[in-house]
Amino acid sequence: MYIIALIDEKSIQVLLDELSKIRQLLEILTRNALKEELERIATTNERKRIWVLCDGLRSTEEIAKRVGVTPRTVQRFIKELRKVDLVTIEKRGYPKRRFDYIPSDWNVEME
Repeated sequence: MYIIALIDEKSIQVLLDELSKIRQLLEILTRNALKEELERIATTNERKRIWVLCDGLRSTEEIAKRVGVTPRTVQRFIKELRKVDLVTIEKRGYPKRRFDYIPSDWNVEME
């Protein structure tokens, strides 16, 4: 037997607001650990720029062109990021950061 609960829009909004607060708190609590993990892998300015461009909207080829490296270089770095579960590939060849976080002190210039 299934119980179907009707939830009004206001209740859904309250729930979404609470989830948003929890997410923000978790991001604050884990920011240093995420930064350390990123800096362990993103060891060059090129790799940092690749991370910044992994927004799910650009292909690895587009990222390579913007950064000034070969597509293979981007693919290798994406493979490393996937091993530690920092990026996903929702659409083939379009990497996306799992966490929308870019350390403020990176000062990565995009040409």
